[in-house]
Amino acid sequence: MQYDSSQRIPMSAQVTPLLGLSSGAGVMPFFQPRLLTPATGIQRNPQPRTTTSSSPTHQRQPNPLFRSIPEGIISRVEFDQYLMGYFGVQDVHTGTQTEQEEALTRHGGSTTSIPNWQSWDPGASSADYSHIIRAIEDVAETFGTIPTIRTVVFFKISYKPNATGMGVAEPGVGASFGAGRLTIYEAFSRSRAFPNARSDASGTYPAVGVVLAPATGETPGAPRPYQSREYSLRENIVHELGHGIAEDALRADPDVFTKFHRAVGWVGGQLFDIGQPAVANAILTDTLPPSQYQIQANDWNNPQWIEQPMSYYAVDDGPGEDFAEAISAFVYAPSILQQRTPNRHQFILDNIGLWTTRMRSLPQPLQRGDFPLNEEIGRMA
Repeated sequence: MQYDSSQRIPMSAQVTPLLGLSSGAGVMPFFQPRLLTPATGIQRNPQPRTTTSSSPTHQRQPNPLFRSIPEGIISRVEFDQYLMGYFGVQDVHTGTQTEQEEALTRHGGSTTSIPNWQSWDPGASSADYSHIIRAIEDVAETFGTIPTIRTVVFFKISYKPNATGMGVAEPGVGASFGAGRLTIYEAFSRSRAFPNARSDASGTYPAVGVVLAPATGETPGAPRPYQSREYSLRENIVHELGHGIAEDALRADPDVFTKFHRAVGWVGGQLFDIGQPAVANAILTDTLPPSQYQIQANDWNNPQWIEQPMSYYAVDDGPGEDFAEAISAFVYAPSILQQRTPNRHQFILDNIGLWTTRMRSLPQPLQRGDFPLNEEIGRMA
């Protein structure tokens, strides 16, 4: 599928922020969030850009007034400078074994041990660094601000402790976010995609070419198109930034997740089809909705639901992951989000203006005349 550039409002249509960097918490952003246009039914799916590598001997220094978004292969030094100079990140590092083991250790317990631990990061130079930056920039372009990111750390594999105090590998985890800390694992570019349409009883969907292998709960719903490694990487990172937005949203409104649960159908850790009047009425009266309208992970993509989740993960892992998936879809598949689950789409529209008061504003991209010197030029060509 082709990239749907109609889903982005050009930079020239945004309100210009005051120049310079702002701190995160408590600072009003100097421009309004970019509100998306009505659904067009097209999911954006950009292809990887063919760019030349940047020489590590010619580092681009952050400009406090404007930012020139890097593309292609860049050095780790450039990556660190960009994150700290523009995104307000205080610490970027490659994690150590001791650091990861201590993070897994329960309070008051013995230190968790990770056997055969290995270090990892994308290397001295890599296109993945610019892809990570681009993911954060995509959030900035959509909302006008980014979540508060204090630390970025690289580890090879995610682990969780077992009952004996040993770290058990979770090789499918690509990234995580908590307390302002973005952790990126080697698996962060694993393939993923949102459905390409609203699930329909007729089973008639837009052509997608190659489709990701069906997984639990996908059939008979809309298919998920295979997309480039870069695009999957960016979706994975933006999903984690959705957790960062959640942290800032809680600072702006302590009741935000009570409101989110009620708006989209979460009751007692179970998801119900809020599109059903019986469910909406039950939530209004604080009663348990009828069980026949409970959405299970193994039928998340079923056409029977009026308010359709965006992924298996959004249902199986609870409302926090549902929120993060909705943020990622709002950035990369807004028309599909609006078609499948209008309540989630509207909830973001109704509340993002408040959330951004606790998020971080950025200086504008470097421009020459009226045109930004970044990916937008390619989209307008």
